[in-house]
Amino acid sequence: MDRSTAPSTGGAAHHGLRGQLHRLGPLVVLGIGVAALVGAAGLSLGELTEPGPGLWPFIVALLMTGTALVLVVVDDPADYEPWTRSSARIAGGVAGLAVFILAFEAIGFLLPAFLMLLLWLRVFGGESRRWSLGLALAGSVGIYLLFDQLLGVPFPDDVVAGLVGA
Repeated sequence: MDRSTAPSTGGAAHHGLRGQLHRLGPLVVLGIGVAALVGAAGLSLGELTEPGPGLWPFIVALLMTGTALVLVVVDDPADYEPWTRSSARIAGGVAGLAVFILAFEAIGFLLPAFLMLLLWLRVFGGESRRWSLGLALAGSVGIYLLFDQLLGVPFPDDVVAGLVGA
């Protein structure tokens, strides 16, 4: 019998707690989805003819929660790639986004966006130092000018823009 048609024995790796680690991601998404449902409901759902500010976030959170629930119950561990050293890069990217959000609220957009773009281009994208610096600078300034200046999207007070404009 060839391996592709041989029945799976399950193996010791799929037993116990270690065999259930693939459910960790969907459980985290489920928790975030439930929290988003509660938050969206707190924004007022309104009516279908007059939707409130929480209706679309509620619908998206409901879909996310439902999908996560299905994955918790029926997800197959064979669908996952094994964790390697390069998997830590994904965690680093997510951690970088979290730091960006905190810094954006504290000091504005320009410096956190520049540093985030620099990190992603240099570390994750493997770009040269010169390209990374140039693209991060052009990207952060360009996005700031587009959203803050041209479209009038309100950003938190920006430390760098305050220094340049002063």
